[in-house]
Amino acid sequence: MPTIEGDRCPTCATALTRLPEAEPWCGACEWNLDHFAENPHDSWFWRRMSRSDHEAGFRSHRLLAETAAPVLSRNHRFLVALSSAVMMAMLALIAGGLVLIILGGPFFPIVLGLVLLFLAVLIRPRFTRLKRLLKNSYRVEITNAPAIHTLIDRIAAELDAPKPDVLLFDFAWNAGVTTVGPRPLRVLTIGVPLLLVLTPAQLVAVLGHELGHLKYADVRRGTLTSPARYTFGRLSRLVRPPRISAWELGLNPPATIALFLWQVIGGSISWLLFAAHVGVNVLGAQDDRTVELRADAAAARVAGSATALETMDVLAMLPTLTGYVQHYVPKGEAAATWRRMLRAVREREIETAPAWRQLSIRTHATLFASHPPAGRRHQWLAAQPPSDAAVLLDEEQAAALEKEIGPYAEALHRTMLRHVTE
Repeated sequence: MPTIEGDRCPTCATALTRLPEAEPWCGACEWNLDHFAENPHDSWFWRRMSRSDHEAGFRSHRLLAETAAPVLSRNHRFLVALSSAVMMAMLALIAGGLVLIILGGPFFPIVLGLVLLFLAVLIRPRFTRLKRLLKNSYRVEITNAPAIHTLIDRIAAELDAPKPDVLLFDFAWNAGVTTVGPRPLRVLTIGVPLLLVLTPAQLVAVLGHELGHLKYADVRRGTLTSPARYTFGRLSRLVRPPRISAWELGLNPPATIALFLWQVIGGSISWLLFAAHVGVNVLGAQDDRTVELRADAAAARVAGSATALETMDVLAMLPTLTGYVQHYVPKGEAAATWRRMLRAVREREIETAPAWRQLSIRTHATLFASHPPAGRRHQWLAAQPPSDAAVLLDEEQAAALEKEIGPYAEALHRTMLRHVTE
């Protein structure tokens, strides 16, 4: 950790930036912005690995923000090829298992065939089901919220992007798109707290970002690489031995030897598979971060560069805002009260927005991040040619949007009250 003396950067003499409970840094040259706070309760090995990931992630995110345009790497092609190999292996396991069961002998071939079929089931591709998403979200039909559906249609037309088939509201501070089912439906999910903290113009930016993912089929990119991303992790868990010793289990000598061999051989194989899982996901995350910048460009196109940059500041400030959505508000006034409170906090903290933006660069510095930090996204977008808003909302349209959010804010309030009383 560098020595901090005084209030000036030792590198460029600029005044240091300070936020509560954060080590100061230089906002001009980023001195000490890569500071890593070690957890004293972690082992030496884990602390070293965490520090290495933090430092490498910091460098990777900085290089990405300095690129002139989001250029997709070769990682995606490699991961698609690896996923294809996994799927071919799954088909071979199914064929081999069926042949052994149908044409094999009375016992051992059948058992081996069942093992092969089990492995095939383990590495099969998974599809998200809409029913699972609906357990923690509300399906928003056009009859209940025509204003937001109309806005989505306008943004999709401006971007020449496909419209989502399903719109969901949930209670997360986030938004995202995904596909569900083997014959995929496009699903756009927006968190009610995020809807409350955003202005209508900033909502246009968020929707433009998510529809930008649909325009470039980024969700399909994830689907094509998912076998490679998850198979090695599943196999690692399958062969991972228990950490408990044979003496604690009270095993007899033959069982003790068997457990020891499993822990040595199975543990080594599990670590190798987990290392492959980590490597594959690092490559995938790098590709994910690149497409996020491309979606940010789509957000700037529809909402304007200035609004898109303001939205980045809001995302960076979310850690200071989440605590203001609490259950102690009057019934029937949750949306108005929360919205007024959140925007008051934003106005009060507007001067510290650049600091929170830069702090996000430190707190999200990891090679496993699927999104670049808000601060790096702001840096990249600010360096692009500015653009004016293509989708504008008048006061009547903005009021209609806020009115449609109200019932879902009340649903969030009821859920919070129910959890308090339980």
